[in-house]
Amino acid sequence: MSENIVEQVGRIGQRCMSEREPELGLGIVVSVDRAQSRIGIGFPATGERRLYALGTPVLRRVQFRAGDTITTRDGAQMVVASVEAGEDGGAATGQGRSAVTASAVGDATGAGVLVYVGKDGRCVREDALSDIIGVTSPSERLLAGQTDSGEVFDLRFRALQAQHRFRQSEVRGFLGGRLELIPHQMYILHEVASRQIPRVLLADEVGLGKTIEACLILQRLLATGRAGRVLILVPESLTHQWFVELLRRFNLWFSIYDEARCLACEQSDPEQNPFNASQLALCSLDFLADAANERRRDQAVAAGWDIVVVDEAHHLEWSPAAAIPASPGYALVEQLAQRAPGLLLLTATPTQLGVAGHFARLRLLDPHRYADYERFLQESETFGAVAGIAGKIIDGKPLTAKDHAALKKIFTRDLQKLGAHLDALAAGKPGAREALLKNLLDQHGTGRVMFRNTRAAMSGFPKRRFCPAPLEATAVAPGAGDGEEDGRNGRDGTYETEGMGGDALSCPESPGGSASGASGTSRLSHKSHSSHISHPSPLARIAREILAEETGADAGIRYSFRGDPRIDWLAAFLKKHRPAKVLLICKSRRKAVAIDAALQEKAAIKTGLFHEELPLVQRDRNAAWFAEPDGAQLLICSEIGSEGRNFQFAHHLVLFDLPLNPGLLEQRIGRLDRIGQTQTIRIHVPYVAGSAEECVIEWYHRGLDAFETSLHGGDEYRQRFRDRLLALVQAHGRAGHTTGRAALETLVAETAGFRKTLSQKLKQGRDRLLEINSFDAGVAARVIERIREEDTDPFLRRFLLALLDHFGVRVKEDESGDVFLDPAHAYVEAFPSIPRDGMLATFSRERAIAREDIRFLSADHPLVQDAIDLLTRSPAGRASFGIIRSDTPNLLLEAVFVLEAVADSRWQVDRFLAPTPVRVLVDVRGRDLTGERDAATIAGEITDGTIQRFLERPGFNATLLRNLVSAATARAEARILDLKAAAAARAEATLAAGRQRLLDLQKLNDNVRPEEIALATEQIANTRAAIDQARLRLDAIRLIVEAPGGMT
Repeated sequence: MSENIVEQVGRIGQRCMSEREPELGLGIVVSVDRAQSRIGIGFPATGERRLYALGTPVLRRVQFRAGDTITTRDGAQMVVASVEAGEDGGAATGQGRSAVTASAVGDATGAGVLVYVGKDGRCVREDALSDIIGVTSPSERLLAGQTDSGEVFDLRFRALQAQHRFRQSEVRGFLGGRLELIPHQMYILHEVASRQIPRVLLADEVGLGKTIEACLILQRLLATGRAGRVLILVPESLTHQWFVELLRRFNLWFSIYDEARCLACEQSDPEQNPFNASQLALCSLDFLADAANERRRDQAVAAGWDIVVVDEAHHLEWSPAAAIPASPGYALVEQLAQRAPGLLLLTATPTQLGVAGHFARLRLLDPHRYADYERFLQESETFGAVAGIAGKIIDGKPLTAKDHAALKKIFTRDLQKLGAHLDALAAGKPGAREALLKNLLDQHGTGRVMFRNTRAAMSGFPKRRFCPAPLEATAVAPGAGDGEEDGRNGRDGTYETEGMGGDALSCPESPGGSASGASGTSRLSHKSHSSHISHPSPLARIAREILAEETGADAGIRYSFRGDPRIDWLAAFLKKHRPAKVLLICKSRRKAVAIDAALQEKAAIKTGLFHEELPLVQRDRNAAWFAEPDGAQLLICSEIGSEGRNFQFAHHLVLFDLPLNPGLLEQRIGRLDRIGQTQTIRIHVPYVAGSAEECVIEWYHRGLDAFETSLHGGDEYRQRFRDRLLALVQAHGRAGHTTGRAALETLVAETAGFRKTLSQKLKQGRDRLLEINSFDAGVAARVIERIREEDTDPFLRRFLLALLDHFGVRVKEDESGDVFLDPAHAYVEAFPSIPRDGMLATFSRERAIAREDIRFLSADHPLVQDAIDLLTRSPAGRASFGIIRSDTPNLLLEAVFVLEAVADSRWQVDRFLAPTPVRVLVDVRGRDLTGERDAATIAGEITDGTIQRFLERPGFNATLLRNLVSAATARAEARILDLKAAAAARAEATLAAGRQRLLDLQKLNDNVRPEEIALATEQIANTRAAIDQARLRLDAIRLIVEAPGGMT
């Protein structure tokens, strides 16, 4: 077969291949736009389509020669006798055709589609050729004298081996996340990402990582090619958090869509749907759901997505009453869900606070299964009974006659099995509880579509300790001024107030505070409430500050904390606890900057700032400096510090102010209160005695116990009590704190009562069976073990650094194992995945977690695949020539083939037969020497030679090379029979077992959708066919001369 055609690819029907993506198979020209200089290529074998520039060297024209054997799409084979040029785009009829030689085909005569004439007289147009084909161009390169060094040849072989290893790995797509390997998250990733159509509700409690779970699932689907287009819809306030999480942790660059971006896309291409400009889109749900943005909503729906992710899905409103329309957000998601195969809904409150709302979300996931709300209510009663029985079984409690009756309703299809389970349970047989629970799990109502892990069912969370710091300062800074330049009241901005009494609630760690065993029911001291206040305005200022910040009217506040007692306290605290890391969170950027400025005037302390107006790179650097042992002791964050970032290496949290949103307070504490935190978290709240801030603290501590226990249902508390709390704050600003004492006591009592009621409601709604279904410790442990094996294997480091060195990327290693990658002198302009100014990277997961400014390199990192593609999709190393000194003259051919199964990526054939390099070594006599001399042996013996001198030797010609290649091909063909058989056996065992599991589950659980079983059946058939039709492609050859003293 020839690829060196004079004519460029440019006529409909012509066949070609992509040098960068040979695995796509044989392409066909489907469109030519000469005005735009673009050409469209379809790749029927994989269902892909690409647009290229006309004349691009990436496309290589494909033509067979006389003597070649060709295969048509229907599998028929034919030996080519001659090649003719058909009329441009017309049918090959045998008339009006001019015979041409191989070298002339495609010249400037205007010939179009080629026609191959067989020895039997048959004619086959090139557009009827099989889409699965191999290319043997290495021979042509060698005969043309275009050879590379043996080092490059060996590196290419290593790259093919690495590609095979990475693509066939069972943890492909699991490795790249910059995160700790938390068991419940790994289990959910394994369970959801293994499904052909992932449509699930991720409902873990706050702080357990729903966002991480969704990102992990996306990374797996994208890495394996099962998803290409993703749309994530989030509340406006979480857009930045999601963007940062996806980029920093998973190297996924999503485009944030808003009106400005849509307009920019339309300006560059008015005919294009803006949402088609990016494969990965992140968008505010509010933006698309707005009635004024109907056009954008229609564009988003029309763009088509492989999977849609919706965060805070509990805000989607729907009613079973036909007269009440769904909210615009729900209607939008419903439209998207009808068209997208995959759907992930995220919410921390799935069932406890409204059955109709829960049904609404399930209806989005599977509208056929959840079409009748009344039927769902009836089923829910059964589900509740199942969950209650599961709880008794888990706790080892005896089952009542009522429980037995309920179980009989559940096991209606197999009462005999139920009897055996109950007898084994009564007899106390080992494993009886687990066996019954497993059968209950299989029949659990929503177990397959919902995952919910709770803190109550898990361990590993740290304790919290509330450390209030009441201040007896004689100077209170005017945090909220009346427009003064620095916010001061009077010449120096100071005023006096009496301190709190000795029985004030405080923490031993707080300078100047007295020790007290704080608890959720103790109350702050009010001895100071009757003290004389010489200047009432300071308390009014604090109240006005809180009101302005909570109502969005704080733009006019000019913060200055010079002389503020909280700054004095902070300076003393940091000095006392040096070098302990301390995280401080406040409400705004301006407040953070003012705190830092006041603190620097007070003491020489290493501090870092972290707020929304800092560039992302600077934020990363500041956070990294905070993480360093000798770096910043204090990181001062605006509210953004409570979004997305985890600082669990720190154990002290300072809340300089308090939001009136319990959910936001929990989010702040959650930066330290994470799985993996190793110490008790100390939550310090400095405040001015008698101020409105004290009111807020009392409400949180005595009413909600929000500082020392994890708070659930935060939004419920906010909606119910926020207005009354604001009124109390306002009362402090008008008449002092004593006026509102009775009102505060009433509010605290009512809040505590409501919390007790809500907590009981949440506890009763706890589904123990669902919790078991959401986490399997054994499966999670096996997944983590495989990831750890990959993390600690030195293969990736050695291979990648050698590959980067080949391309001229300078690598500087330091004593910690970090590497700085400098592409300034690389042989490739704009080296992919490395910034122009270089990047600091590590192969250590632990190091990457501790230092967020260091990139984490794993097999899933884009740089790894980009670098492999850069080599394997180029001609480099495809032909080489070398000499080995030997007393016995011989001529060897080392050939590297790649066994490729071309199939739609959604079938995940790579799991069983990833592109597999097959090395063969033959000599001029046709002997197979592969087993005797491996690649390492040859690499150690060979030296590079000059191919041109050898080509001039008498006795060597293209026929001899062709015979060597034929001998190597025959040996490779024989070897791949075993490879294909083994792959087919693995696929059959894995996929057939999965399909049978679905069939068994369907008999017990209606949540197994018919589409899943149909797809499982289709996957088996397509995988079997792809493996059976896998073909060898000759990727590289090395001609080796063995002679005494080398070749002369």
